[in-house]
Amino acid sequence: GEGTQPEALSAPRGGAADDLKRIKGIGPKLEKLCNEMGVYHFDQIAGWNADEVAWMNANLKGFKGRVSRDEWVAQAKLLASGGETDFSKRVDDGDVY
Repeated sequence: GEGTQPEALSAPRGGAADDLKRIKGIGPKLEKLCNEMGVYHFDQIAGWNADEVAWMNANLKGFKGRVSRDEWVAQAKLLASGGETDFSKRVDDGDVY
């Protein structure tokens, strides 16, 4: 196996998941896959180290390499701290999904 599996949650904290689709590179199908893998929150993705990114890149069926290619960790750090990206603003405005 490649890398180390990040810590997964059995359910979103507080019963409400973050809208992972606000991260460029995560659409509805990939958000569902992340949730099935126990990833629900921006701060989870923001905390991934290189080994965890490698594991996710290798284990996202049909989406291998997306974590690095679309810089999920950098985007998630910004979103977890309450910031926005140009892409997340477009999602919030209803211009994407």
